[in-house]
Amino acid sequence: MTEARALRAGSLVALLAVLAGACGGPEIPEVGTDGMEPAVREAIRGARDALAADRGSAAAWGRFGMVLHAHRLGAPAGASYAEAARLDEDDHRWPHLHGRLLETAEPARALGLADEALRRNPRFAPALALRARVLEGMGDDDAAEAAWEALQDLAPESVEAPLALGRRRLQRGDLAGARTAFERVVERLPSSAAGWSFLAQVSRRLGDPEAAAQATARARAAARSPSLGSTADPDPLLIAVEDLRADSRGREARARRAAASGDHDSAEAIYRRLLGERPESADLHYNHGNSLARLGRTAEAEAAYRTALERDPDSSAAMANLANLLARSGRDREADDLYRRSIAADPSHLPTLLGASSLHFQRGDFRQAERYLRDALERDPGHPGALQGLGQLLATAGRLGEAAETLSRALDAAREAGAAPGQLAGIHFLLADVERQRGRTTQARTHLAQAEALGMNVPPAFRALLEPGR
Repeated sequence: MTEARALRAGSLVALLAVLAGACGGPEIPEVGTDGMEPAVREAIRGARDALAADRGSAAAWGRFGMVLHAHRLGAPAGASYAEAARLDEDDHRWPHLHGRLLETAEPARALGLADEALRRNPRFAPALALRARVLEGMGDDDAAEAAWEALQDLAPESVEAPLALGRRRLQRGDLAGARTAFERVVERLPSSAAGWSFLAQVSRRLGDPEAAAQATARARAAARSPSLGSTADPDPLLIAVEDLRADSRGREARARRAAASGDHDSAEAIYRRLLGERPESADLHYNHGNSLARLGRTAEAEAAYRTALERDPDSSAAMANLANLLARSGRDREADDLYRRSIAADPSHLPTLLGASSLHFQRGDFRQAERYLRDALERDPGHPGALQGLGQLLATAGRLGEAAETLSRALDAAREAGAAPGQLAGIHFLLADVERQRGRTTQARTHLAQAEALGMNVPPAFRALLEPGR
């Protein structure tokens, strides 16, 4: 369907909405809630009661639509969004969310709704991204490319736009243009596995094997992330919809988002409520333990991890995190036993190997600590944390040449993985100390300056060691 036909379809939807308004507006959709979780039934009932108390409110219709949308009740959600949009002709939220609801099932209608959202708010980037995706899916290549370019101009932080533009340029053989686009992707999102993979492909075709190899390494490092560096631009309205999910899986996802953002109080509260409904879940006890541990509630975290292990005795993740907790509390023997159990259950579990190595390093057992680190690196040769730990161990053992080489590899791996500035600063500081001990003062000062540039507060006593004559 062409864009013009889609616009006519959108106009028809608007006309029907006007006719419905002339007849007094639609009835509130009836939604069957049999078989749903009690929390879901309550959420829907509450939104419906609020709407019944104020049927002339666009906000109430929109809120009802969002609650229905959150629980995958598409048809009544769409009817609610349409009425909200009719009642408030300036609010872009309702046509946009209606378009997101129909994006896959009815792309022509979704296109008309995206256009209506943009008419109401021309600078709302998620609606422009919706328009571009729908046009691309409908095969209208020229209009889709124009929409992606408009999105890139409107939202310079977008990752979705340069990735789409890069793919299109690659398809038509514009390698230089594709490389520029993919470079924008990885600049804005260093953890984008897709961006680095495309950049490697383009670099090979441009005859730049060194750049291709570097991009391939970055792609592999990014692939270790569970999200793979998602290239979908955030849509705050759709996130708000997801936040209204009242079923246990939706609340669990909300807890994970809260934990990822550092809001451990909210995550802990959600997990605690979920455990009241699903006390048999080992995963919930494990995640609750993580939230408690990050809040410093050590005894409660230990109890949560132990409950998780009662329900799943072979969980290496729960054993490793409980062992870490015990090691920080000075209960080394118990921690060591758990690390050994975890390795027996899963010899490839990297967090266990790293935790066990740290425990033995702190106890002065460098040989066993090194063995665990080398086991980790055998499974993941480019793991920045394992390389950093091994470099620090080698430096402490006086094996300075090996330490410098290993820490340099750790620095490269951390950069490829898009590590946080604090981790990069720590590796630079370790390299500064190693180079100082090797008598390479110039190199030590260079690494120290880089650590400071990344935000590290360098101890004055260490800086004094690098002064002339010391």
